[in-house]
Amino acid sequence: MSLKRKIYILITIFCGLTVLLIVFVIFPLFLEIKKNSQDILSQRQTLAVLEGKAENLEKFRIIFPEIFPGLEKIDNLFVDSKVPIDFIRFLEQTSQASGLSLKISAGPALKIEKDLWPSISFQLSLAGSFSSLARFLEKLESSLYLIEIQNLTISRLSETELTQPFLKKELGEMYSLGDIKAVISIKVYTK
Repeated sequence: MSLKRKIYILITIFCGLTVLLIVFVIFPLFLEIKKNSQDILSQRQTLAVLEGKAENLEKFRIIFPEIFPGLEKIDNLFVDSKVPIDFIRFLEQTSQASGLSLKISAGPALKIEKDLWPSISFQLSLAGSFSSLARFLEKLESSLYLIEIQNLTISRLSETELTQPFLKKELGEMYSLGDIKAVISIKVYTK
């Protein structure tokens, strides 16, 4: 073999080994470096998010004792949908304090799409003086519960209502011709 041919063979082998080295060693090494750098960037972002959450949690731990009473008040704004006894007791006490007779009819608990929270509907039938009704409505409006008055119907007690025995039993003996009866439909938001 001639020297020239040996040089060409050696150059070809050297180029082949170089290509093999690049394809099987250097290129996978660069791919691994690229993958690892992307993993590091992803982990840095995750770490930054977790550090932010930990910082927010620490801030919340500091301010929680200050806002806890407000959270309790917010929780008390909503009526228990399964057993609304406290709310019914509130209605009865408020009507008694206002000097009104009260009859309560409750509807089922509902979740209306446009409302943010589920609610219960109540229909209140009241009888008494107009000023007592105004006091009752004022106390209802300023109560601790989230209440929406949907309908209010007021009418004066007629002479026939006061004289008919079955209505007299329902309304009681204490009402006179100047008193009123009212039907109020309300929606109370629940937990």
